Amino acid sequence: MHQLTVARISSLALAALLTGAPAAAQSPQPVTVLYAASLVTPMEGPVARELRAEDVEFNGEPGGSKKLANLIAAGARTPDVFICVDPAILTGLGASVASSTTFARTALGIAWSPKTHYAQVLATLNASKANVWDVLSTPGLRIGRTDPRLDPKGAYTLQAVKALAGARESALLGDDANPQQIFPEEDLLARVETGEIDAGFFYRTEAIARGYQFYPLPPGSGTEIRYALGVMKDAPHPDAAKRFADFILHGRGRALLEQAGLEYLTPPGIR
Repeated sequence: MHQLTVARISSLALAALLTGAPAAAQSPQPVTVLYAASLVTPMEGPVARELRAEDVEFNGEPGGSKKLANLIAAGARTPDVFICVDPAILTGLGASVASSTTFARTALGIAWSPKTHYAQVLATLNASKANVWDVLSTPGLRIGRTDPRLDPKGAYTLQAVKALAGARESALLGDDANPQQIFPEEDLLARVETGEIDAGFFYRTEAIARGYQFYPLPPGSGTEIRYALGVMKDAPHPDAAKRFADFILHGRGRALLEQAGLEYLTPPGIR
């Protein structure tokens, strides 16, 4: 009887082999990542695709780094990994972060679509033919930026313009929370695309992602834009969290983010 059973199993296995019956597919490991919205294009595009090929299912949520940190602190989000601009934001989450690494940097500047009516005026910036503040003060030119209370980029923008423009800063930006200029980080780029604004303060990564022209702010602003990655202590998927962190810091993800405009620190964590 035993021999018949073995023979039956062997014949079924052989039939499956000959007919090409597929083996049971292994479900990809999910990883939940909150990340700075300035990385939305590479994260939701090549990074997600590459991870899927490695059997990791990327579940990302972009947003302003301060806003996302507030959601984590309040218990409204429990990600596996948090990538933010400004390492101090991760430090502020305290014991909820198991490990963190400052791994890359980028430039802050002014970006615009070639389709804007002010494209020729703005192009004089990269041609070094005009003062940046004269160009941005062009009558009718609409400027966009993010909320300094929710997004480090908004705070860096205020800091840089105040340092570089001096007394002209208030005329250029108005109040720190000027509602005519402030938009959510998630859709500021789209406002440029639709023509609602003509130019905005962005990171180099965002300009590259949309094919926009980019003028980095000149030295002297006192800003240093750095990205940090934190693996959360209570990560729902700890194995996938570690795989994702290694992918971004040392694996294929590094090349993808470098192509997107990030400059990696060598080694990560050391400037």
